[in-house]
Formats: sequence, structure tokens, C-alpha cells
Amino acid sequence: MFTGADRARAILWWVGRGDSGIGMTTAEICATIEKSGHPKQNVSRLDSQLASDKRRVHRVPGSKAWRLSPRGRVELDERYELALEQPRVPKATDTILARTLFSNTRGYIENVVRQINASFDVGLYDCCAVMCRRLLETLIIEVYEHVGRAADIKGNDGHFFMFADLLRTISKDTAFNISRNAQRGLEDFKKLGDLSAHNRRFNAHKSDIEQIQNGLRVSSEELLHLAGLI
Repeated sequence: MFTGADRARAILWWVGRGDSGIGMTTAEICATIEKSGHPKQNVSRLDSQLASDKRRVHRVPGSKAWRLSPRGRVELDERYELALEQPRVPKATDTILARTLFSNTRGYIENVVRQINASFDVGLYDCCAVMCRRLLETLIIEVYEHVGRAADIKGNDGHFFMFADLLRTISKDTAFNISRNAQRGLEDFKKLGDLSAHNRRFNAHKSDIEQIQNGLRVSSEELLHLAGLI
């Protein structure tokens, strides 16, 4: 568990990364800790704690500011630089889509599903909505490639249609007969994905995705079957 002194040393490490001579007063450190959401700090107590840590913290000559000692900076470099260089990988979950449904399909599809679940888990709901739309776009393309009709969903420039035209094409295609529930799931996530990707005043909420989550699962599984992936 981090103490106030631990947080103070971390702050001094951060502000002095480019210039080890930069320091902060105890009052400035306390204000920074409080702005980060922690309770009001006792300035006098923290000042005493820093003063007693002579091995890692020193006064900036001629001022009331603190800075890390060379030894303290080396110690914290070892602790924090590694954390900055190696972003934490979110734990794999099945929050929105079960990974087993997509296992052994395509590596890039499995990766999109992982990102859908991870972005939802950490509250990045616009990211989640956009990735859901990307998954459905990919699966529709997989369906047409599976039956050798990829040309039917490409424009004159040779590129695949955008999601709106992909959805319009497969919805009218009697060769596939998309079910009503799958159709609804595709349309719902197209609307949400479009808002999250293109509407600058819209931010998706957790409930937006939860309300149409079942439709995503139904449409995904149906497209996986049509694409010969399960």
C-alpha cells in the first residue's frame, strides 16, 4: 500500500525525469496528490517524513523544494521505467462475447473479440462499439469470400464496401437468408458503431452496449456459420 511519502517520491521522480534538478515544495506535492483524488494531505507530517528520508530525498539548495537524491532516482528508475515501457495487458474475459465461439477461426478475428471484451471491461465503451462494428464487417466479408463471391461486395476501386453497403448487400441476398434476430443485431451495432465513430457529441455508455449485446452474439454466430468458420 502506498503511503503519502511513497506518492511524494513518485511525484518527484516524475517531475525530475527530464531534469533531475527540478523540485517541488511539500505544499505543491500535497496539492498534486489531492488533485489525483486522494484525501487532503497533512503538509507538516509529509514534510517531516521527507526530511527523515535522507537517503532518497534532498532539499534543493537555497529553497524549500524537495528533489530525489541520485540514489533515490536510480532506485525509482528501476521501479517505474519498466512499468512505463511495458503496458499492462488486460485480463482476457468473455464479458461481451465468449472467446470459445471464435476460437480456431482466424487469428485477427480472435484478436478483435479480445479487444471488444477488454475495452468494455475498462470502460472504453466507444472503443468497444467501434470494434463490434469492425467484427461484423469482417465476418460479412468472410461469408462472401467463403462462397467465392468477394467481388459482389467490392466497389469499382477494388476495395470492400463500407459497413452500410455490406449490411445492405447481405440483407437482400437470398443465398444466405439472414435471420430476423441476426439482422436486428447487425443493424443495432451499425447504428451504435456509427455514432461512436463519427458523432463528435456522442459518447457510448455501458448500457448502450448491454442492451444490444445479445444481438451481437446472435449475428456473429450466424455469420460464422455462413463463413464456414464453425
